[in-house]
Amino acid sequence: MHITSRFGPIVAASLLGIAAAVISINTSQADDIARPEAAVSPMKRVADARAKAAAENPEGTDRVYGGNQAEKGAYPFQVALLTTDRLDENPASQANAQFCGGSLIAPQWVLTAAHCLNDKGQPISPDSVTVLTGATELSEGKRHKVVEVIVNEGYSEQTLDNDLGLLRLAEPADAPAIKLAHEATPDAGKTTVTGWGKMQDGTFPTTLMVADLDLQPNSACNSGIKAIYAHDLKAALGDLSHRMRYSEKGIEAAANAIAADMTDPLTNNMICAGTTSGVRDACNGDSGGPLFMTGAGGPVQVGVVSWGEGPADGSAACGHKDAYGIYTRLANYSGWIEAKMKTPAPAPEKPKVGLGTAQRPATP
Repeated sequence: MHITSRFGPIVAASLLGIAAAVISINTSQADDIARPEAAVSPMKRVADARAKAAAENPEGTDRVYGGNQAEKGAYPFQVALLTTDRLDENPASQANAQFCGGSLIAPQWVLTAAHCLNDKGQPISPDSVTVLTGATELSEGKRHKVVEVIVNEGYSEQTLDNDLGLLRLAEPADAPAIKLAHEATPDAGKTTVTGWGKMQDGTFPTTLMVADLDLQPNSACNSGIKAIYAHDLKAALGDLSHRMRYSEKGIEAAANAIAADMTDPLTNNMICAGTTSGVRDACNGDSGGPLFMTGAGGPVQVGVVSWGEGPADGSAACGHKDAYGIYTRLANYSGWIEAKMKTPAPAPEKPKVGLGTAQRPATP
């Protein structure tokens, strides 16, 4: 590859710095590197983070990224996904078992993010997840067994495109369901996101939190995320500049050239929402939860919490300036959702037949 023919000798020297910075990456597998949200299943990552935060900060305040505590029963369609193995008979165990959110869209169906249901490239088993309905506090509500896990066939761990999944419940839930968007979602307007995700002080709430967000055109998310990538690129090049003896001019030229060559991080299957300042945002543990608009006919879900970006040197987990949050665009999936909900339920597993100990009677 003749990098000097495109970028010039100064940029070429800086690009060599990038190569050195990422030398430990196996380039033959570079295209297979999953995004952070998908690299480790939230079932383990978020639940572990919850337990760690509770141990380190037992007096943590209920303060989400610009949000507030939800009123009891205000969002009855919100569900929590719980790691079954972390549960016992005590309802208090539900808090540290929560790892993702979801929404009840029919009595036996929960909508969530594909990356919540995926572990090492495979769907999680139905018995590994329990759905909690009717809870504002994680110590309340009703637990539901899951009999089927469905991950969108086009889901990509690398781009988080088609980040959508469904859970079929063993028995119908008695909580109200939320309507889903079928018409195109506008680029502007007021939306709301709910969840039990990480708060500004690094702890996780036990009370459902709610935050109001502004819809943004995808171009706003694309430009904001590319600016973050360029910032991180300049920092990486700066760390190597003394060793490789290139100048600030070279760093700037290389970073700007690569940033200009970046493809858009968002696909047409994604929605951009948040605030320019980043003061309100979804965060770790909110994944899979609903983004909805409320009108005269009540709330209508337009998105599913999917992913976000922030600078590598940022001190906060979420809520970064100009970064916004990325949500799966539900209007693109109404046909897929309806088709999956019409499929017959899987047949119950037959008990495995053991070898037994009976012996044939001896013949005389």
